[in-house]
Parts: sequence; C-alpha cells; structure tokens
Amino acid sequence: MRFFTADGQLVPTPEESAEQEAQRADQQAQRAEPQAQRAERLAAKLRELNIDPDTI
Repeated sequence: MRFFTADGQLVPTPEESAEQEAQRADQQAQRAEPQAQRAERLAAKLRELNIDPDTI
C-alpha cells in the first residue's frame, strides 16, 4: 500500500527514506574528504615553515 499527500505527492516508505538519507550522508562525506585533505596539506606546509597551525 502506498500513500500520497493531498496534492498527489508520493510519500516515501521508511525504507526509501532511510536509503535517501544514506545517499545524502555518502554524498556529504565525499564532499568533505577533499576539504579535509586540503586542510591537512595546508597544515603540513605551515609546519614546514615552523608555524604551528593550531596557534594561528
């Protein structure tokens, strides 16, 4: 059995909602990874210059 809103929109099942949320979380993690890598490279460069990135 499927449910629809008053304006005809399909209401997702709990399983569909969970799958959509898992996909959103995966996409967010994929976007965050390059940013974390860039931050680590910048911190390493600062350390090479004898600058503590945690104090600036």
